[in-house]
Amino acid sequence: MKTGCLLIHGWAGAPFEMEPLVHPLEVFGCVVSNCTLPGHGTTFDDFCTTWFEDWAAGAEQAYEELAQRVDRVVVIGLSMGGTLALHLASKYPVAGVVTMASPVYVYKLFPPQMKDWRLPFVGLLRHVRPIWPGSPRRAEANEIAPWEGYDGVTSLPQLWSLMEGVKKAGRTLDRVTAPLLAMHCPTDRTAPSGNVWEIMRKVSSKYRRMELIPIEETVTAHHMLTTHRETRERVCGLIQDFLVKTVGL
Repeated sequence: MKTGCLLIHGWAGAPFEMEPLVHPLEVFGCVVSNCTLPGHGTTFDDFCTTWFEDWAAGAEQAYEELAQRVDRVVVIGLSMGGTLALHLASKYPVAGVVTMASPVYVYKLFPPQMKDWRLPFVGLLRHVRPIWPGSPRRAEANEIAPWEGYDGVTSLPQLWSLMEGVKKAGRTLDRVTAPLLAMHCPTDRTAPSGNVWEIMRKVSSKYRRMELIPIEETVTAHHMLTTHRETRERVCGLIQDFLVKTVGL
């Protein structure tokens, strides 16, 4: 039986962040599709014309194309990619779902969980100042946890769409019945670690496994589990073990 693995990258990122998984999965005999979501991998202007519905549709198209080539599909995503993997698992008969640092909410007020105090005001700020400049990623952080994507600037309308989209995905978690592996760093400063507990609590999967993966360095946001030098090998090993136990590779 031929197994396909659909890899889904995060918001404003690129397939680059999922690349460390490609070879280890191919060695296991999987057919790997490392998809590019709409508006990603081109220009920031392109990104600013897409919304969560477009990213979800892109993931669905990638799933359907891979499903035609294999007997079963496991969906694997980092950050928003994991949220989209959960979305796919709520809609399609996937063989398994893997999330890494994935949100079903971006922030919470009580108790306070958020990367930036301005997040609760994005709905208003997107009308006042749609494009918000920021500091590019530090070279030291990129050396520890490599990343490629739209850096140094944030489009607030797209951020608002992300925030609303992940909440919507969170409301359909009970439809997820496929085996689940959910990984998160307890000190993730981008997607609060409370997300992984909410995912585990709300899915209907009979097989569900949570792995909290600590990171010691104090430079990065502890979010890029697939490329981070402290976590990437463990992540690959956990996914391989998950595939052995759930789909019999």
